[in-house]
Amino acid sequence: MKNKPKIKSREIARYAFAIFVILLGLYLDYLDISDQFLGFSSVGSWLTYIGFVMIAVVTLQLFYTQKRVVDERMIFVANKAMRITFLALVVFAFLIIVLDGIKATTITIPYHLFMSYLICGLIIVYFISYKILLRFY
Repeated sequence: MKNKPKIKSREIARYAFAIFVILLGLYLDYLDISDQFLGFSSVGSWLTYIGFVMIAVVTLQLFYTQKRVVDERMIFVANKAMRITFLALVVFAFLIIVLDGIKATTITIPYHLFMSYLICGLIIVYFISYKILLRFY
């Protein structure tokens, strides 16, 4: 077999952590304490889902690994994209403070949804800025 993966100790640790996350999610669902855990509505279900996603990602990375060359240009682009993402976070936080300060518009989104959208938005901003900066540098 040409593409037979070699399982290293790093992958074993990643599989073990994914299984731990799945078991923790199932345990939290079984105890039914995940309703108000850290402000999220169903942490146990999401931990179980994320554990299965982690197993899928590790398995796919075993089959499709390639040697990456990390040079100064890639580090520079990643740092620049990180700065742009941080600046976007600061601007967004300032806009939220201003909008929340206006009495006519009150923000009523639940905290867990706000954090989910914020993290997703930051990942999208980083990805887009990274891809745009790769074209210029």
